[in-house]
Amino acid sequence: MMFSSAISIAGSSIGMGLAFLAWIIKLILVKFKGEKISFVKVPFNKAILILFSGILVSFIGTLDFDMSLAGLEDILIVIILFYLVVNNVKTVKTIKKMFALGIVSIIISSIYATFYQHFYLGISRVDSTFMALDFGALLLIYCIFIMIFLFFNENGLKSDFLSGFALILLLVTLALNKSRGSWLGFVGGSVITFWLHKKKLIPIFLIVLLVVMLFAPAAIHDRIMSITDLKNNKSNYTRLGLWKSSLMIFRDNPINGVGINNFRQAYKSGYEQSNVDHPFSHAHSTFLNFLAETGAIGLGSLLYLFYSVLRFLYSGYKYVEDKFSKLFILGTFSSFIGTFLIQGMTESNFSKSVVGRTIWFLVALAVVLVKLSEKQEEIPQ
Repeated sequence: MMFSSAISIAGSSIGMGLAFLAWIIKLILVKFKGEKISFVKVPFNKAILILFSGILVSFIGTLDFDMSLAGLEDILIVIILFYLVVNNVKTVKTIKKMFALGIVSIIISSIYATFYQHFYLGISRVDSTFMALDFGALLLIYCIFIMIFLFFNENGLKSDFLSGFALILLLVTLALNKSRGSWLGFVGGSVITFWLHKKKLIPIFLIVLLVVMLFAPAAIHDRIMSITDLKNNKSNYTRLGLWKSSLMIFRDNPINGVGINNFRQAYKSGYEQSNVDHPFSHAHSTFLNFLAETGAIGLGSLLYLFYSVLRFLYSGYKYVEDKFSKLFILGTFSSFIGTFLIQGMTESNFSKSVVGRTIWFLVALAVVLVKLSEKQEEIPQ
């Protein structure tokens, strides 16, 4: 599943399905033997339950019950994946293997996107086998992780060379992906990383970033400048229209929204905007999308979950002593912020299959690392 995570969503879905089936069979066998079934206690279980409850409340008066069921299914999949990993991954060695497979996966996907799609086919905006925005999110996640282990881990020369090559490849691919939300997510996640681990690198990072912006090819430079163009850039004014619609929907449905996964249905029922040329299935903002579809209850529960997860990751980063574990948790913390908080402001990515699965998979592995550290400390020295 991890190997195909950045190559094919179908492959990762099959892998997840098989892993879940194996877990169910394992639980049945444990029960059959008369042994007690136990689950790993996760500090933010309550926050996950509150979010789930908030989504269920949005079913009351939903515009389209079937669409709400589909939206609930998307979120249940990432929650099941999270608990599947937390309760079955037992060693740091296994986590390292999974992490390495993920890196190989994104490298293969980046080679395909950069050399085949861009240089061979002449495609200006690469997306590998995904939607462009989803691929951009994957790239920002793995760029942050590779950068962290390249700069802060004690690697050998060969490892540094391979990591450096991988980082350059992914950064070039991220540039060619032209997803501005992903660019901002990478910058924001990187600044958070340096702030927590080595503040003196922030000025250097910002200088390098400025140089890259000044000497970037015209197409990339124009794309960067378009971030602030709210009048002429179609992507920007379309988002503004969708955001206005989401606020209007919330105004009329403030408590529990119009139902999870019902933004399109609501939009077409009297909330159309002249600067949006067709109905979208989401508001192009995780926060405004939740506000429109699940109301104040749903958005509040989502924000509480984000706060709970980030608080846990930050505490885990400060708590663990093992170098790999500390850096991995740091990468998860920064990627969570870069993807869900920063890119999520302009893209509805919380329950998107490839983005949501990747982030929650990483969060689950971070939970395992913290739990393993806690067990290690319980062993008498």
